[in-house]
Amino acid sequence: MKALGKGSGREAGFSLMELMIAMAVTLMIMGIAGHVLEMAMKVRTRENQRTEAIADAQRALQAMTRDISNAGLGLSDNGLYCDDPSEPTFGELRIRSNLNAFSEAVPDTADADEDLVYSLITDATVTPPQRLVTRQDVNTGKISQLANRIDGLHFDFLNADDTAAASVASAAKVRITVWVSLPAVGTAGSYGYQPPSRMRLSSQAALRNSVLTQ
Repeated sequence: MKALGKGSGREAGFSLMELMIAMAVTLMIMGIAGHVLEMAMKVRTRENQRTEAIADAQRALQAMTRDISNAGLGLSDNGLYCDDPSEPTFGELRIRSNLNAFSEAVPDTADADEDLVYSLITDATVTPPQRLVTRQDVNTGKISQLANRIDGLHFDFLNADDTAAASVASAAKVRITVWVSLPAVGTAGSYGYQPPSRMRLSSQAALRNSVLTQ
């Protein structure tokens, strides 16, 4: 009975070596799980950035497309005015329209939403500086921020068949393109590192004035 008791006691316990091996395996599993979790968090951060940036850009494109479609309505020209249409990473466009064209005998662009300026500006009051797409109503003086994740804005002026127009004044359509840059997430070489990337979104507006006068 005494020998049996000693033998059963040895079989019920763990040796120091077994405990050390078990701890090492547990730590290894925890380390791998931590790296996997870190990678998942960085991927999720990038996807959140991408989703927010795309939503911001789409809101800006929809607003600009809606207003630009009305450019020249009730006027003798297409209502487009652009100082420098050749710059690919910075854009500013002024549009005029007479939204009361069917109820006024004399063309008038002095009402709200009839003289607008779209610009890409840099806000240096925040760190790091951000580029914003703004909508300025010249008649009311109101300036609205359309998007704050836009890094480039460009307007292409097109004919009705989508070929490049000879001038801004002769354009029948406007293609609006925005660029969105996403910063890197994490450190290069680390688990879950997401490199910087850039996306481009565009929309096209057919001028109502060109349709009415054809």
